[in-house]
Amino acid sequence: MEWLIFGFLSFWAVLSVMGVLFFRNPVHAILSFLSLILAVAGMFMHLGAELLAGLQLVIYAVAIVVFYVLVITTIPWEKVKRFEGFYKREFFAGFPILIFTFLLISYAILKGEFASLNVATGDNVRDVGKSLFTTYLFPFEVASVILLTAMIGAILLGRKEE
Repeated sequence: MEWLIFGFLSFWAVLSVMGVLFFRNPVHAILSFLSLILAVAGMFMHLGAELLAGLQLVIYAVAIVVFYVLVITTIPWEKVKRFEGFYKREFFAGFPILIFTFLLISYAILKGEFASLNVATGDNVRDVGKSLFTTYLFPFEVASVILLTAMIGAILLGRKEE
């Protein structure tokens, strides 16, 4: 039964990612991204990590989606339409990287040893806080710099030309 629930949530997540990638309407892409966030939060709940599921919903579903909606409403879409023809080159340039990454992850899943998921042992809040600010401090800071860069880029794209 566990594999059935996880399979359903995984299929839901993959369909949501396809929606984010292939929907042309940015509002539909954001709704598909929100669906992905809900699927990942469901996976965390299934693993017994209620705190991570809550953080997933609060941080991504509320903050990031609201940020994306703000960006969509401030960007003049005439500027974005000028760049529509270039995406095929980027897709063909990134496709070998995608295949390599898929093969690497497939190998890790098939040949790797996944002993146990110790997600729900001990105090969940303390464990997440300790690992976030010790082991994962650098990726946490990199993510904040990326979000700051995206916000500055949205402001620059959205400002009116003089």
